[in-house]
Amino acid sequence: MSDLVASVVGPDDWPRVDPFFGPNGLVEHCFCQYFRLERKDYSACRSTARRDRLAELITTGERVGVLGAIDEVPVGWIGVGPRLGFARLRTSRAAKLLPGDDPTRIWSIVCVYLAREQRHQGLLRVLINRAVEWARDEKADLIEAYPEDDRDPATRIDRRSFRGRVTTFEACGFTVVEPRLKHRALIRKDLR
Repeated sequence: MSDLVASVVGPDDWPRVDPFFGPNGLVEHCFCQYFRLERKDYSACRSTARRDRLAELITTGERVGVLGAIDEVPVGWIGVGPRLGFARLRTSRAAKLLPGDDPTRIWSIVCVYLAREQRHQGLLRVLINRAVEWARDEKADLIEAYPEDDRDPATRIDRRSFRGRVTTFEACGFTVVEPRLKHRALIRKDLR
């Protein structure tokens, strides 16, 4: 099997990204808009409109994510970018800012996806590390995520979750800042 190639999505990548999110794709119909829109706006936005929004973001050069591919076939995605680009984080209890935080200096990983047949091989760490490298290149102070807290083996985690797992992020050098909600955590990596 070939290696996973993780690359920052650029303006010419729409033809590679579209099938990943489209019908019969790995992540049908979300088009990485869940965190970019407020709840009421996301609910009112149909799949075709979400697709159009993502296409516009990508083709105009907006920072939207990291795509992972094996032999040119997309198998993984991380929705990542400057925290202020994710409207839903403003009201999220899992992503609540800490006193003294400057949200203009923080990047957020809001979702992670990996094709089922590619899981449990360490490939998600490749995607996470590429997201970290990109945030560092863009001079972010911190990169954070809000994953499922799987450190206690007795905790039941939703296997369909798109947030990732604390232990995966810890393997990439992230630190748990504090538990959030019932089975989530705020985790961060300092990039300074």
